[in-house]
Amino acid sequence: MLNSTTLEVAMGLALVYLVLSLFCTAINEAIAGFFGSRGKNLEKGIKSLFTGGLKSAATADGAGTAVTLAQAIYDHGLIQSLYRSTPVEQAGTWFKKFRSTLPSYIPSPMFASALFDVVFPNLDAAPATAAAPAQTAPATTPAVQQVTLGAMLTRLQDLPDSKAKEAISTLVKQAGGDLAKTRNAFEDWYNAGMDRAAGWYKRRTQKILLVLGLLIAVGMNVDSIKLGQALWISPAIRSYTVTTAEQYAHANTAPNATTFNAIGALQSLTTLPLGWTSVSYHQTREQVAGLRHPHKSSIFGIFLILVGWLATAIAMTLGAPFWFDTLNQFMVIRSTIKPGDDK
Repeated sequence: MLNSTTLEVAMGLALVYLVLSLFCTAINEAIAGFFGSRGKNLEKGIKSLFTGGLKSAATADGAGTAVTLAQAIYDHGLIQSLYRSTPVEQAGTWFKKFRSTLPSYIPSPMFASALFDVVFPNLDAAPATAAAPAQTAPATTPAVQQVTLGAMLTRLQDLPDSKAKEAISTLVKQAGGDLAKTRNAFEDWYNAGMDRAAGWYKRRTQKILLVLGLLIAVGMNVDSIKLGQALWISPAIRSYTVTTAEQYAHANTAPNATTFNAIGALQSLTTLPLGWTSVSYHQTREQVAGLRHPHKSSIFGIFLILVGWLATAIAMTLGAPFWFDTLNQFMVIRSTIKPGDDK
């Protein structure tokens, strides 16, 4: 059974991880914003839907530059309106190679409309036939839908053979010539692809957060093992840290607290072994120097430091929301422990 001492140590570690996670996330968001990572990931996701499919066969014979369906979507007026700036405005700037003006988010209805217009231009209603005149037959009748389906499949034949053509043809056939269902099918197809792209972005972000976490852990000398030992051994440090954690949790009702509050919470934890002091620096330096003449204590000491830094970095990859919720849960559990249960 967890006693109050264990919970207080856990609360202290959770507070440190929470504050450091806020810094780590802020740095990652700044990097992602500068390089346009979300926009590039979205473009990658859309390209994966079309798998290199071309807009028309006429441009694929070498007579001109082949235009992919993904490029046609991004060139569409609906999508162009989402750009932060046009390529012309970015031309000649030194950061053009690094930054991206691509939209970071495209609503599914807008994507579906753009795709429909690219693949089926000027097909807003079913064509008139002798059996089903456009002026008298509702657009939802089976006869009109069959005519519309035939017209759509005919236009799809103009696309070069590709997996994109196969996917779009399947969606069109399933919709049976109903224009509304076709657009809904495009939306569902897009949303499924974006769920996959979101997974790519999350995994990439986790790797970046791990690297940033290691840099922060080493740069600030945040050793989880030393932190845990300090909290466990000293009741005074533990009590002060718990008080700080409670004040921080009560003052911030959401994990995305301001950086000012996070800095204040970190500065208040002066009693914890955080940062590079002259003592910690010389101790680490002596242990590293001792590796030239390996002995058990030096190797084990360096191993513990590396494990402590790595543990801190891994904890930061979990994110501020996780540690904010964990801290509040620890506080609830601690409030239910009766005096004397901490023995």
